[in-house]
Amino acid sequence: MSSHLLLPPNWLGDVVMAQPAMQAITHAFPDDDVALTGKPWLADLLPFLNLGSARYVESAFRADKAWLFRNSFSAAWQVFRARIPIRYGFAHDGRSLLLKPAVQPTLDMRRDHHRRYFLDLVRQAGIAADDDAPVSLRVPEAERRTGLAMLQTHGLAAERCICVAPGAQFGSAKRYPEANYRRILQRLSHDGWHILVIGTPAETAIAKHCLRQCKGPVWNACGQTSLRQALQLLAASRLLLCNDSGMMHVAAGFGMPVVAIFGATDPQRTAPDGQGVQLLYEPAACSPCLQRECTVEGHPCMANIDVETVITACQRTLT
Repeated sequence: MSSHLLLPPNWLGDVVMAQPAMQAITHAFPDDDVALTGKPWLADLLPFLNLGSARYVESAFRADKAWLFRNSFSAAWQVFRARIPIRYGFAHDGRSLLLKPAVQPTLDMRRDHHRRYFLDLVRQAGIAADDDAPVSLRVPEAERRTGLAMLQTHGLAAERCICVAPGAQFGSAKRYPEANYRRILQRLSHDGWHILVIGTPAETAIAKHCLRQCKGPVWNACGQTSLRQALQLLAASRLLLCNDSGMMHVAAGFGMPVVAIFGATDPQRTAPDGQGVQLLYEPAACSPCLQRECTVEGHPCMANIDVETVITACQRTLT
């Protein structure tokens, strides 16, 4: 039995987009030991990644093969220092001498979809991988039941629960305006839907503002859950309403309905998989800028998407 060390990307959404490539490795080597290392929250995400018996480890160890889905020099240095003999990774950031082999990408992450970019790495390593291989996450029933219990504890009914993720870790350029979210959630709450908002502690104030005019059951869970608990809550909900964010990719990978608002980013590169996904994108002349913060007055890419369009998309999905 051989051992494989996988180094997923550092962002939640990118990890999900790399899931088909990582799954191709576990399918190609079903009897081998597969471990993931990286951000500590990977341990929370792993039960949902559908990677068989793969495990999380805190640091690199001397595996037989390393698979680098991060393009940083530090990632290559980490596996080089661990003396892993075979180190697959793309030749970026002056790290070619640390890789064995250093692979030249045939796709461009600046133009092509990230999911296909990650699949390119394993395909060049001789693993059968379809360019159109979808993200296929799993929700263990125990995780869903835990989410249902948390919703019930906070007075929310799962069959009426809309999960909302109004933040975006990358930067405010990807965030739909809080005032618009407030109007949307007010309407949905008035129609009898229960509102759950998830996010990081830094997004607590954003969520509070978005929920200000809701009349029905709500829960501002920002900063109150681990990532694993947030995923449990997401899996127990009816719909996710969000910006282009990591949670968008997770929900689509779960196969649940998603209404996702795009602006500063390019859907051709980062749109999620999933038949129940509705993308709202009305690009401005400056779109996609790919910037963390908007520098154009009025944030036009977001201003082009009116509140009624978002409400209608949610209602269409929920009926």
